[in-house]
Amino acid sequence: MPGMRRIAGLRVAVPLAFLCGVLLCGCAHTRAAVAPLPSMSRELRSDGHASTLIVFLPGRRSHLGDFEHEGFFDMVRDRGLDADLVETDLHLGYYMDGTYARRLWEDVVSPARDAGYRRIWLVGISLGGSGAIGFAREHPDAIAGFVLLSPFLGPPEMLVRIRSQGGLATWSPDPAAGPGSLKWFIEQNWDFLRHAGADGRPPVLFLGYGRDEPMVPSLDLLADTLPADRVIRVPGGHRWNTWRGLWAEILKRLDTSSGSATG
Repeated sequence: MPGMRRIAGLRVAVPLAFLCGVLLCGCAHTRAAVAPLPSMSRELRSDGHASTLIVFLPGRRSHLGDFEHEGFFDMVRDRGLDADLVETDLHLGYYMDGTYARRLWEDVVSPARDAGYRRIWLVGISLGGSGAIGFAREHPDAIAGFVLLSPFLGPPEMLVRIRSQGGLATWSPDPAAGPGSLKWFIEQNWDFLRHAGADGRPPVLFLGYGRDEPMVPSLDLLADTLPADRVIRVPGGHRWNTWRGLWAEILKRLDTSSGSATG
């Protein structure tokens, strides 16, 4: 059985700070960010690593090992995809101190590219979805695609602002939102998302969420900008059994050998 190994990288202090007030609700004991970013990986091929690497980014209440425990690794293996897997412990502490993108780049993605992986996919749940968007926005040429499962797209007032300007097609970020604020981060993510994957070129974007998800209005808004085959909805709410169902459906459409999607 393929073994587990850790991926680590360099340490450079160039933080991207932003406020996490909305995300901090109920998080009185946030874990501290450490460097390098803790991660664990599985090589599914016995004859050396695959050409594609799938990197999993956790939600706010998740811990290292949850993706494997919840069967995400086994589903990739069972589909026979030519892909190795890495699960990260990119928890809220990294977002709070503004180092989430730097740690993901220096400790996971950049070393993976140096190791010969030709295509890298990000899979983010909830908070991890926000991180996947922010990373793709900063490093669009570094990944082949990203999968967002119930991603956090901002507070309800963000949706109100977009709709008040006639929708995403006519909306534009608030120039008064200073870099480093949660509003700036969310608006930059939305500005990136409304163009991401529209022409089929990398990074390819898949969106999945449950129909009982509390963030459905914002998720529907994003879904309306994507090709229909890139959006998966299943019954359920903001929980692992919903995300397992979504991941199973998305795996049927992933083509990791070309960095694109299948019909």
